[in-house]
Amino acid sequence: VTAGTVLIEQEATNEQAQLRSVEASLKLAKTSYERLVQLRRTNIATQSELDNAKQQLDSASAQVDNLKATLQKKVIRAPFDGRIGIRQVDLGTDLQAGTAIVSLQATNKVRVNFPVPQNWLTQISKGLPVEVSVGDGAVIVKGEISAIGAEINTNTRNVIVQSILDNTTDVLIPGMAVSATVTLTEPHQLLVVPSTAVIYAPFGDTVFVVEKDDKGGLKARQQFVRLGKARGDFVEVVDGLKAGDQVVSAGAFKLFNGQAVVLSKTQPPEFKAAPTPADT
Repeated sequence: VTAGTVLIEQEATNEQAQLRSVEASLKLAKTSYERLVQLRRTNIATQSELDNAKQQLDSASAQVDNLKATLQKKVIRAPFDGRIGIRQVDLGTDLQAGTAIVSLQATNKVRVNFPVPQNWLTQISKGLPVEVSVGDGAVIVKGEISAIGAEINTNTRNVIVQSILDNTTDVLIPGMAVSATVTLTEPHQLLVVPSTAVIYAPFGDTVFVVEKDDKGGLKARQQFVRLGKARGDFVEVVDGLKAGDQVVSAGAFKLFNGQAVVLSKTQPPEFKAAPTPADT
């Protein structure tokens, strides 16, 4: 339906009859007033008679406006373009306040809410592409993230994310279950080190970086690092190292800052992002 379409109309026979009556009174009052205006110009009618006619005209006009407002309240029109559902009442039903009459949904634009685990919260943002699929995925509607919830559900540890989708083809219906896929930003290279290279301490995590000393040899320099996520045998270094730095991957707890070291020729242990058995 389009905006302004009459959805339901209450019985208003009495009000319509009253309106016809006061409209007739208004017409008569207007004629009388206009006639007295002409008579007043020739002093045939008194000012008092003219004032009384004006009062009757205003009163009749107010009654007409009042009845028209009453009749408008008895007609429910669609406030916007949309899809109308099945009516919940029949002709002659006595309606009470709050009774549902019919459902009207604007479906050209729809909001889709879906949960995202809190672990992914730092990787999502407004504007990221979203694909919503229906059923077996044969129908896909594309959009983007328009809003992100401000709190985490304490039971599920999920945050609600919302996307506004163009639904001009009417493939999405309010209340429908859908699957949503968010395309994250382009992946970037992470700087990682073996977790055995990290010395964890309350005052700050460190690694030993191997670098040249003043005599041309090698020494171990203790370097504070800020760690990110761990995966398998590796842990992400967010700050403190740069690509290409050599770190001590085993036995770092035996070293001290500035200690001379030599590179081992033995085969280092194999570190995996997905070791078997998995880390616990």
